[in-house]
Amino acid sequence: MVQYISALAFLAIISACEIALAQSIQTVSPNGPFTSISLAIGSAKSGDTIEVNSGTYNEHIVVDKTLNLIGIDEPNIDGGGKGTVVLIQAPGVTFKGFSVSGSGESLSVEDAGIVLDSAQGSIIEDNRLHDVLFGIYLKNSSGTIIRNNLIVGKDLPIPVRGDGIRLWYSSETKIIDNTITGARDLVMWWSGDTLIKGNIVEQGRYGLHYMYSDNNLFENNQFLGNYVGGFLMYSNNIKFQNNIFASNQGPATGYGIGFKDLDDIVAKENLFIDNRIGLYMDNSPHSVDSWNTLEDNVIAFNDIGVSFMPSIERNIIISNSFVDNAEQIEIRGGGILSGNNWYTEGRGNYWSDYVGYDDNNDGIGEIPYKSESLFESLIDSYPNLRVFVFSPVAQAIELASDAFPVIKPEPKVTDNYPLIKFKKPERYEAAENGFSSRLFILSLLMILIPAISYLFIKKRV
Repeated sequence: MVQYISALAFLAIISACEIALAQSIQTVSPNGPFTSISLAIGSAKSGDTIEVNSGTYNEHIVVDKTLNLIGIDEPNIDGGGKGTVVLIQAPGVTFKGFSVSGSGESLSVEDAGIVLDSAQGSIIEDNRLHDVLFGIYLKNSSGTIIRNNLIVGKDLPIPVRGDGIRLWYSSETKIIDNTITGARDLVMWWSGDTLIKGNIVEQGRYGLHYMYSDNNLFENNQFLGNYVGGFLMYSNNIKFQNNIFASNQGPATGYGIGFKDLDDIVAKENLFIDNRIGLYMDNSPHSVDSWNTLEDNVIAFNDIGVSFMPSIERNIIISNSFVDNAEQIEIRGGGILSGNNWYTEGRGNYWSDYVGYDDNNDGIGEIPYKSESLFESLIDSYPNLRVFVFSPVAQAIELASDAFPVIKPEPKVTDNYPLIKFKKPERYEAAENGFSSRLFILSLLMILIPAISYLFIKKRV
C-alpha cells in the first residue's frame, strides 16, 4: 500500500513538472532572445506567457492561441498607420500592460487598435491606446473583461472616427474603469448581461450607443461633453445607478440620455447636469405590461429637464430633483402627459420653481406642483419660439396668463406631493464644483454684455 501511494505521489510530481514545462515564459525585448512579438507568438504553445519588455515594436500581431501577453514598462506596438494593430483570435487570452498605436483609418474595414474575434473569456487590461480608429472591438467574444484601459481616438472629424469600445454579439462582458476620449461611441449591439462600471467617456458623439442588449447594469460612469451622453434602444431590464451625464450639448440633440422602446428600466441616483436635454423619452416603455422607474435622480441646469413624446405613459417618476432647468418638463408637440405616476405613497419630486409651502414641516408641499406655463406650452407646440426664452416676450406672455386665467393652459404635469427639500448626493457636489468656473463666466458675460451695450448707446447719444 505504501509503495502504491509513493508511486501515485511520484506520478503527480512528474505531471506537475510537465505542466510547468508546458506553460513556459517567452521573453521579447529589443535585445532578444525574441525581438519580435509575432515571432514569440509563433514559437509559443497554448498556455504560455510572453513577456514583452519596454521598447517600440513596429508590427501587426495576430494571437491565434491561448496566451498571456504581458507588457513590462509599457512597450509600444505601432501599426504604422495601417490596418488593425492587434488581432486576437483565440479564447482565454490575456493582453495586459501595452501601448498600442497607429492603426489605419478605414471605416469600411474597421481598422482598430485591438480586435477580439471569437476570443471568449479574454482579458484586456491596463493598456494605453492612442491614434487608433476603433479602440477595442469585440466580435463574438462573450465573457471578456475590458478593464482600466485608456483609449484616445484619431484626430478626425467625429463622423469619420471609429468607436472607442464596440461590442458585437459579446454578452456577459465586463467593461470597467476605462477612459475613452476623442472617439466616436461606446457601442453595444446584441450584447446582454453586461456590466459597464466606472468608465469615463468624453468628447465623442454618443458616450453610450446601445441596441438589442438586455439585462445590463451601468453604474458609476461619467459621460461628459459628448454630442449625446447616451442613447438606448430596443432593450429590456436595464439598470442605471450613480452615473453622471453632463455637458452633452450636441446640436439638435444634446441629450444627457435618450430612451427609445425600452422596457423595465430602473434609473436611480444619476446626475443629468448641464445638457441641452437631461433625459429624452420616446415610446418607453414599449410593452403594455411594462413600467419604467426613475427615482432619486438629479436633473439640473439643463435647457430642458425631461423631454417626453406626448404618448409616453407607464413611468414611475418619484423622489427626483428638478433643479433650475430652463424648462423642467417638455412635451414635444404640446399637450399633457397621462398614465404616469409622479408620486407614490404620498411622496413626489422636488421642483426648484415650486411656490407652495410646507405647513406641518413633513417635507411635503401642502399644494400640488403644476407645470402650467403658457409660454412653455407654446414652445412645446412651436419649437422655433424657443429663441424668445428669457426675453421680455416670454415674460409678457406669462404676465398675461396670470392676469387672465382663462388663457392659462392645462397643466402638463401635476405632482400632488412635491418635496420641499433638495437632497444633494455626493456625486452632485463633485459635478457642481466642476461646472462652477463655466457658470461664473456665463454669469459675468450676462452682466457685462448689457452694460457695454448701454455705455455704447449712451456714448452715441
